[in-house]
Amino acid sequence: MRWGRTRLVWAMALGAVLAVGAQATTARAQQPANVRIAAWGLGTAWYVYGAVMADLIRKALPPGSKVDLLPFAGGVGNPKTVAQGNAEIGMAFSVTAKWAYEGKVAYDKPMPNLRGLVGGLDLYYLQAMVTARSGITSLEEVKRKKMKVRLATISVGGLGEFGTRQLLEAYGIGYGDLRAWGGSVTHTGLPTVAQMINDGRADLFIHVITQKHPTVVEITTTTELRFLPMSEAVIKHLEEVGYERGVLPAKSFKGQNEDVPSVIFPTTLIARADLPELVTYAITKAIVENKDALVRAHAALRDFDPKAAWQPQKNGLPLHPGAIRYYREKGLMQ
Repeated sequence: MRWGRTRLVWAMALGAVLAVGAQATTARAQQPANVRIAAWGLGTAWYVYGAVMADLIRKALPPGSKVDLLPFAGGVGNPKTVAQGNAEIGMAFSVTAKWAYEGKVAYDKPMPNLRGLVGGLDLYYLQAMVTARSGITSLEEVKRKKMKVRLATISVGGLGEFGTRQLLEAYGIGYGDLRAWGGSVTHTGLPTVAQMINDGRADLFIHVITQKHPTVVEITTTTELRFLPMSEAVIKHLEEVGYERGVLPAKSFKGQNEDVPSVIFPTTLIARADLPELVTYAITKAIVENKDALVRAHAALRDFDPKAAWQPQKNGLPLHPGAIRYYREKGLMQ
């Protein structure tokens, strides 16, 4: 009889503790949150992505929450921005997120406090393009013949420039080689790249692009471009550093009538590991369950597959516990 009363007392005490814990969890869930989203500059696709995400997230968080959109620091810079605590979440590429977490390629030390939330938001291609008038048919040919080639690429530090170097190096070509063979290397903004190609001041442009990328579309309205396929050996080399094998579909651009073997990677939404689980759960839910709103904001988001948003290759990072909780509750991952 005494043992029965003792068990009853313990059960009542445990129930009280659990009730207090549940109340505390609910209270934390109702606390306003401040979330800064690291995106990219005004007018870019990522700024548009960030604007619609900010609206969705603001509605998903408790009343009084504040969500700000930061117009910096792009695919390479955003992992640093988030890891250093200057933003709670941000957009990155799966490859740059992986490099940042492991501390390689564009990063001099690991950033183990990064976590994934939503992967596979869109699809980018690392692509080499040459003018038809240049006569260039492949990067192997440039290497073999030591051709005089004028390269235009974006400023040093962005993924487009890192990708340019990686692709050239996979073919055994460096910036110094291009200059030594009588060519040139110009680092500039995308509007100037388009002008240089169209004015005949550049022959080769390597960049990370989406289908219907506006700069490439602009160039092809006045200049015939060739989209150079990657060799099998080069694709395997780039896979080793985090890219995925892919194909730029035919008709993605004017004059591009065949599929082009390439490497691909998506945009992913990342977060700091110490961001509260309830906040990351709400953010993940808001993005995954609102694809229609995302696509209305930017057509490139039509490639987003919510059912696959948890997959490792689409994130480049371990998932945040709040994201894991959401994906498991929805039966999307075990």
